[in-house]
Amino acid sequence: NIILVMEIKLNHTNLAKSLQYTSRAVSAKPNIPVLSNVLLDISKNGLKLSATNLDMGINVWIPGLVEREGKITVSAKFISDFVSASSGDNVELKLEGSLVTVKTDKSKANFNTIQSSEFPVLPEISETPLFKISAKEFMTSMDKVIFSCSTDMSIGKIQQSGVLFELNKEDSEVIFVGLDGFRLSKRDAKVKELAEELPTEQIIVPAKYLAEVQKIASDYVDLDEIEVYLSKNNSQIIFKFEEIEFSIRLIEGPYPEYKRILPDSASFTFEVKRGDLEDAIRVVNTFARSNLGYKTLFDLDLENSAIKLKSIVAEVGENESVVNVTEVQADTDLNTSYNLKFIQDVVSHIKGDTLVFETKGPLAASVFKDKSDARFIHLLMPLRRE
Repeated sequence: NIILVMEIKLNHTNLAKSLQYTSRAVSAKPNIPVLSNVLLDISKNGLKLSATNLDMGINVWIPGLVEREGKITVSAKFISDFVSASSGDNVELKLEGSLVTVKTDKSKANFNTIQSSEFPVLPEISETPLFKISAKEFMTSMDKVIFSCSTDMSIGKIQQSGVLFELNKEDSEVIFVGLDGFRLSKRDAKVKELAEELPTEQIIVPAKYLAEVQKIASDYVDLDEIEVYLSKNNSQIIFKFEEIEFSIRLIEGPYPEYKRILPDSASFTFEVKRGDLEDAIRVVNTFARSNLGYKTLFDLDLENSAIKLKSIVAEVGENESVVNVTEVQADTDLNTSYNLKFIQDVVSHIKGDTLVFETKGPLAASVFKDKSDARFIHLLMPLRRE
């Protein structure tokens, strides 16, 4: 006699979507077999799916018609692929003996299992949130900051692969910063219910996992706000919205002292239409991409209120593109150069029609701003001109 241990009926679309979400937290080649599995935890409220790679974990709750409670783990990839490929309105999950049967109207699959006791425990949230943030503010901030983070995971550099969350109690805001040694993005966002007792004022969150939170949250078109918690031992940050809890292991500090490099004044400023600059970048990039560091000359012509982007490739030739600028404030022309890819990156993350450019001089950190978003600033280091 095979003992029926757990059973539930679920909405097919709900289950397929939720399995896709949890699959994002599964490592491709984990060193512990249970980490390639998803935990199915059926209680009186429905099904909770959990997956983790030990640095990032996802819990998703799905309502369902519960016949029997229980929990077990099965292959995350195979159950997700099977449910996505099958059709029907409902799905039935049953654990009989050591096999999980997943059944739709026309399809059925059996899965081998690993006991739930081998599955790592995901962090529990503390009772009160660290802060709440509007989903729109969070998405905008992540979009403008993550791209500046480093991908270098070596010792001493790993902090730069994370986004700094700097908690400012005085102004009820969080300052988000991303940097990689050549560029820096910073955006301030107003938050609600910033915790009275802050365990720390600086948290470093791995950028690659924040990008996953952003992807999933963007599926929820009507999402109003995101609650942010710390785990009880303060080693993980947890994002909670709708039926999802997303936990990420924090990077230990210290974070680079970014405030020291923020300029306090400018000798050259102008405004430029984003579309015009994008067109010029597209043209000059045909040559610049063949240069080490995408090196591109960047010259302000004061008399004609224009900037000229120019790229020279030895043995090939050179090309250039001129862009008109407005609101120019400068005493002389400016001759500097940048990594064109880095300019392209910031321009593509600016949503307004107009960019503001500021710098103290040809070798100083230069500032790019989005005229439609006063909370954002991007710094870019120039390259030396030969």
